Amino acid sequence: MKSATIKKQNQNLETETDKEELNHLWQRLDSKGLLQTYKADLSFRLPGKGSFLLIHRGEGKKAKVEITEFPIENPTAFIRIQSISEETLNQIRFHASLYSLRPDIGAVASFQPEWSSFLKTLDHPLPLVFDEQCRQLGAPVFPIPKRIDGTVETSSIVLGGANAFLDEDAVVVTSVTREKAIYNCELIEKCAKAYLLAHSTGSPIQTIPWWVRFIAKSRLIKDEKKASAAYARGERPTGFKAY
Repeated sequence: MKSATIKKQNQNLETETDKEELNHLWQRLDSKGLLQTYKADLSFRLPGKGSFLLIHRGEGKKAKVEITEFPIENPTAFIRIQSISEETLNQIRFHASLYSLRPDIGAVASFQPEWSSFLKTLDHPLPLVFDEQCRQLGAPVFPIPKRIDGTVETSSIVLGGANAFLDEDAVVVTSVTREKAIYNCELIEKCAKAYLLAHSTGSPIQTIPWWVRFIAKSRLIKDEKKASAAYARGERPTGFKAY
């Protein structure tokens, strides 16, 4: 009985630490102007718990920021449906389904940054034109396929290891760890800004050679397999190089 109490206390402390880290990285995105005043979400996988921690903010400057833990399997099963909007329920299911489909993902961000949000105006996905884009995002940025209930469909776009997608008015960014997901949020904004400005000139834009893309994607997949193994053990993956 005593050991069970200690275990529960330790889990509560871990959850509080996770909440502090979530708040810290949320503030980092906000301080860089990536969240603006639009609705936004950021979530973390909680290793060994089969759940994720979600921070959500609605539209507007005075929108309330809420942090809640949800199970990955049946995340809305214990929610009073009448007390929450269908849009919010769909967003919870969206995050949960990404963690379920991609065991390598450690964090998911859904937001509306200034430049990346304009990618939806292109008649083609954002191509791979930068080295770090190849290495960290892994693929051209396509719309993410979803079902009517908000869950992500099983598709090659998602299962291929990519870490950036378009979702209606939002941009979705993922990665193997929390910090790297935040870096990816900054990375896609830089790539989108550079590409959109270059594209607006009408001049030809060269993409990264296929062999560079192949090497970069192979390294990314290796990272993702390493992360999947760590999460399966109930551990946070470590040892990834910063960029």
